[in-house]
Amino acid sequence: KGDMRIVGVRPLSAHYFGLYPEWLQELRKKVVPGLVPPFYVDMPGTFEEICESEKRYIEAYLKKPVRTQIAYFCRAFYNIALKGARSG
Repeated sequence: KGDMRIVGVRPLSAHYFGLYPEWLQELRKKVVPGLVPPFYVDMPGTFEEICESEKRYIEAYLKKPVRTQIAYFCRAFYNIALKGARSG
């Protein structure tokens, strides 16, 4: 249906969405959520690092959507399958 992509920021409840800075809330509204978040590429440790990771992904996606989807999927797959990355 086009509601979600394979790679993209995860959909959030209203509560968690409200915890994000306003600038990132506006940026997140510009993209469709995904099943595999950019988290698996950058493996951030803090909330601030998660915000920066999502910002980098969204900005890259808005410039080159297909290239960004492929690159993030490949790097996320590598981190999950070969390095055992898991969400925390």
